[in-house]
Amino acid sequence: MGELADRLASMRVSVTMPDQGMSAELLGSSQVTARIQEGLYTRSRDADLEWRLTTLAGLLWVARTREYRRIFADVTGQASAGAARPISPRDIAFAQERDEIVAAGSSADGRVALQTTGMLQWRATVEPGTLRQLDEAEFLAGVGQAAGALIRDHADAVAALKNKHYDGWPD
Repeated sequence: MGELADRLASMRVSVTMPDQGMSAELLGSSQVTARIQEGLYTRSRDADLEWRLTTLAGLLWVARTREYRRIFADVTGQASAGAARPISPRDIAFAQERDEIVAAGSSADGRVALQTTGMLQWRATVEPGTLRQLDEAEFLAGVGQAAGALIRDHADAVAALKNKHYDGWPD
């Protein structure tokens, strides 16, 4: 691997919610570990956890994007302001479809699910009764599974979209 690929593979990004209730860490491209403030899990309701996970997912993706751009600029010497500006009808179609990608992931038991549209709008669902059925460690493991699956689903969709618009990218 080249330096950029190596640095991205070892990228580590951490975020904490403003109220300190939950935090998450992304290692590499899709390994997510979530943590919850001591005692908060047992005091929560499923809907509370959905709200927290929705918020945390957005925060983590923003932090990941910033770190990706920082690493890119550091390695290449080129500032990265995000995706390249569309300059052709093909680029415009690609960008529009990319922003509409719906990606999803769920825990192995299906109790925790995450969904995003364009990696901008986030939604978490926690099956009713999850707090009674899973202990904190099992719940947090499910969060990591769901997040990793969502990230891989999104990456697969972007790759398929590139293939569609750019004739077999990458060749």
